[in-house]
Amino acid sequence: MQFKALEYLEAIYKYKNFTKAAEALFVSQPAISAAIRKLEDEFNVKLIIRTPKKVLFTPEGEAFIAKISPVLEEFRSIETDMHSKNPNKKRTLRLGLSPTAPPDIVHRIYQIFLPSLAENEEVFFDEGGAYYHIVKIANGEVDAAINVIPENISDFPVAAIPLFQQEICLLIHEDSELAQYDKIPIQMLNSTPITSLGASSYLPKRLEMEAAKRNIHLKVASKHLHQTSYIEEILLGGSSGIINVDNNNIPRALYAHKSLVTRPFQEPMYLDMGILYRKDCHLQPLTQRILDFIQESAKLSLQGQYSTHPTLKQ
Repeated sequence: MQFKALEYLEAIYKYKNFTKAAEALFVSQPAISAAIRKLEDEFNVKLIIRTPKKVLFTPEGEAFIAKISPVLEEFRSIETDMHSKNPNKKRTLRLGLSPTAPPDIVHRIYQIFLPSLAENEEVFFDEGGAYYHIVKIANGEVDAAINVIPENISDFPVAAIPLFQQEICLLIHEDSELAQYDKIPIQMLNSTPITSLGASSYLPKRLEMEAAKRNIHLKVASKHLHQTSYIEEILLGGSSGIINVDNNNIPRALYAHKSLVTRPFQEPMYLDMGILYRKDCHLQPLTQRILDFIQESAKLSLQGQYSTHPTLKQ
């Protein structure tokens, strides 16, 4: 009986759907199906019944899930606790950063948090979009992340601490005809070629939702998995992009691209930015410390007591 198979069964019970469970755990549906069949074969007991509309649990399956759920949580807690008790064990914090994470908070991490680490403590930074980090957190590959909080965050085994909002802006070359506008009428997206980040980012999904509300048909010229090629296409001037901006400060992703400018929309659109971490999981001390540190840094940022970043080019 494999631990992963039990986690898969737990997810299926939550979503009552193999596809949704696979998406939440970021594994393939065939992998989940195979693991559950193997689990049923091991005990020679039918745990679930597949129907066209949803998955039903047999009485044996219901009893089994009731017993394994607290065991799974206790196992995760024990594993984390035992690792934290070893004084000689190397403690690594895997921290996810959005390319648009607030520069002042990121700079405080570099300048204050990192120098405070003990000799056996280290931080590994992993940059990416919101859904990318949700995947990593759900799979135990990232401990916490500073990123956008998707509206459907409750669909995932990830908790969120909102810190503040960022405005959705159009990202364009300074020579673009759109640069003459102080604020962009969102209806212009009907005729503006857009380059988009891929499925790892929540921003394209949010833009699609906002456009649909206004009967706007987006002209998506291309989709990019990585930010480098995404920005490169915008630099060439053929397309516009979308980016979330914090209080008129240059997003970290644009530090080296002085010819790119941002423009807000006439109808403001906002995203919640905050901390993402594993739901219902005992946090290791180093993870709890960074959560406390980020929240304190956010308070200082909102109060205007800490700022080391340049001003956004308008």
